[in-house]
Amino acid sequence: LAQLALISNVDAEAAPAQTRDKEAVNLSTVHQAKGLEFYTVFVIWLTDGMFPSSRSLDTREVLEEERRLFYVAITRARDELYLTYPQLRLSGGYGDVFQRPSRFLQEIPSDLVEDWQVRRS
Repeated sequence: LAQLALISNVDAEAAPAQTRDKEAVNLSTVHQAKGLEFYTVFVIWLTDGMFPSSRSLDTREVLEEERRLFYVAITRARDELYLTYPQLRLSGGYGDVFQRPSRFLQEIPSDLVEDWQVRRS
């Protein structure tokens, strides 16, 4: 991008039209993105314990709410959707901890998914 701008949704709505038409990166929560659409969307940290959060794994109702939020997140993309998760995470005092991909990823029909792997050199 020629120019990178980080704009919260509140700031984006208040920004003049010329600013909104320029290339920019909007960072927001899933809640903030409800009702909005973007050409490209990245949903990050899609691991069990993060999305869905570890708190939601205790009750079915809360897990279903997280599933609805996941649906909101993946339906914000107009053209391209990238769903990402780390394979390892540094955990305080425990070193690298393997991460399990979010259970929600398995619910997406495989014919809609192109799986990419990042290799270390």
